[in-house]
Amino acid sequence: MARVDIPDGDAISKVTIIDNGARVKGPMGFFMEPSLLDHLQEEEDFGAPAYVFLVEHEPSGRRILFDLGIRKHWEEYSPAVRAYHTSFRTEGGEEIFDFLRDRGIDLSTIEAIVWSHHHLDHVGNSTGFPSTTDLIVGPGFKETMIPGYPKNPESLILESDYEGRNLRQVNFEEESNGLEIGGYRALDYFGDGSFYLLETPGHTIDHLAGLARTSASPSKFIFMGGDIGHHASQWRPNEHLPLPNELRPSPLVPGSKFNMRINVCPGELFIEHAHPQHSSTTPFTSIRAGHPHDVDKARQSLKTMEPFDADENVLVVTAHDYSLLPILRYWPEEANGWHRAGWKELGQWEFLKDFAKTVEEKATAKME
Repeated sequence: MARVDIPDGDAISKVTIIDNGARVKGPMGFFMEPSLLDHLQEEEDFGAPAYVFLVEHEPSGRRILFDLGIRKHWEEYSPAVRAYHTSFRTEGGEEIFDFLRDRGIDLSTIEAIVWSHHHLDHVGNSTGFPSTTDLIVGPGFKETMIPGYPKNPESLILESDYEGRNLRQVNFEEESNGLEIGGYRALDYFGDGSFYLLETPGHTIDHLAGLARTSASPSKFIFMGGDIGHHASQWRPNEHLPLPNELRPSPLVPGSKFNMRINVCPGELFIEHAHPQHSSTTPFTSIRAGHPHDVDKARQSLKTMEPFDADENVLVVTAHDYSLLPILRYWPEEANGWHRAGWKELGQWEFLKDFAKTVEEKATAKME
């Protein structure tokens, strides 16, 4: 198991994951290569969430949101965004400001919204938040995304997303004080090690991740990955986290003849019948060239995340990881107890279920 060198600290942030029912569906081959999972878009119940994180600084009660998910009404996006609808389908959930207000949260207590990046399934709808709520974006955003629509008819964002509020662009060069965590430049947001913003460029020029300390002595963390990766096969297995000889729980269907014991199957099945390189220490897929803003930086940012993912004290949750949907717990439950609840162990190889049908078919054919 890897160990990421993260500064010590006693202060924590309370993290609540919000799944407001929003879903996005489209070809997985758009994001990854080789294209192994495009069959999933044909499944009626397939749809990726757009997780939103409410982060509350426990010592002071200060609150921020990491990402806002998908707007409730698709037609409110800019024309340039709506053009994507030919390839991707979205289902908007409840607006996050309505979600919070209807559940007793005073929106004036949300001091800032952090966009992991400017894409439609992360920016949500900020107009329902008071003007006192800042909007925090990553490096390069202002230079490449401002002005929004309609002033710029081709823009992917709206002027109303940021107008009338403080738009703060993180400058890691000036604000990080030289701090690096696990290979990422980092900003200590609350100043006490309870929540960090990490510079993770590549998917977009402005991409950010979040790292929240969810418990102390010993410290545990949640890594909020945004779109640093779209499917866990892009970063698992790896040299820090090899595919185990035995997979428990088994990704195969209950009662499969290839299970070794109840709910246990051999990892070798997936190496032999699903992995393009037949490797236990390299990911099944990678980020597709041509998709992100800068594929080399995107792949490096993802590679840098691998030790975090392999560290038993860090839970990685990317924005659209649907394999975690049945494992995570959502509002009003806090996510700080993730380690005691075993979410990491339960979810680590859950993505292999997407390969299970192929594995069963190929393994059966080999026996015949």
